[in-house]
Amino acid sequence: MILITYTPDGQQRMANLADIFKGQTAMLMGAAPTISEQPLHLLEQRGVLSVAMNNAARHFRPTLWISADHPSCFEPQILYDPGIVKFSPIGHAETLLNDKPFRTVPNIYFYANKPDVAIGELLAERMQTPWYQNTLLVSIVLLNFLGVTRIILGGSDFEFEDRVYAHADGLAEHEREMNRALYTSQKYDIRKLKTVFDKAGIELLDSSVKSKLGGVYRTLGFEEAIALCLENFPKEMVDPRTLPHGTRLAPATFKEHLGIPDLKPGQQYGGMQDIL
Repeated sequence: MILITYTPDGQQRMANLADIFKGQTAMLMGAAPTISEQPLHLLEQRGVLSVAMNNAARHFRPTLWISADHPSCFEPQILYDPGIVKFSPIGHAETLLNDKPFRTVPNIYFYANKPDVAIGELLAERMQTPWYQNTLLVSIVLLNFLGVTRIILGGSDFEFEDRVYAHADGLAEHEREMNRALYTSQKYDIRKLKTVFDKAGIELLDSSVKSKLGGVYRTLGFEEAIALCLENFPKEMVDPRTLPHGTRLAPATFKEHLGIPDLKPGQQYGGMQDIL
């Protein structure tokens, strides 16, 4: 898959992010109203690879943000946060935001869409990202490319009653009906993709409050999902006094240049006065 970044003067550059999260577990979060019932602060702790789709990032600060719609649809604090790695369709790169192209926001990568890909070919290797008019499937494709092997859905209830999202929205009734149709389609597609995910070595789980994937995929609680993200992460920080100072590992020529004795592990000296 090709991902594109831009130089300050607008020149395209290819970026290779393949397998940078090889073997990792990711929490892939939507913005269903029920996420207000879950401890989203757990997504922001060290070691959790959290991924927000669209404006779900209003509710927590993710590691990665994936979008498909026009950039004007999204909270600006998401777009301009340099600490969030972002992905967006390349067709939006030159879209103006505050009189500047969208490509100038920090830490963003662009992917190219390819429509009319058979759903069974979702994860086949290609230069472009299959496009099915929704962010969820794009996100799964990107995470697979980045090396993630376990994806845990959250905030993807695939239904709504009065509120479409956990945040307020200005959707008209026909737009709400479009969302209902999309969610129904997504439920069908995700269930149908079980064999595709299995073949690709992708384990899909669901921690959404109103999960519609039970019976096909394993469902679990939010805290259990976070624990899976952290299962191979150090449980606590080590005593900093046990960590060697960098000079102990420096080349002997560097130590000679500074006049630092070449101490063995466990040896200490009293300070510069011992050298002088």
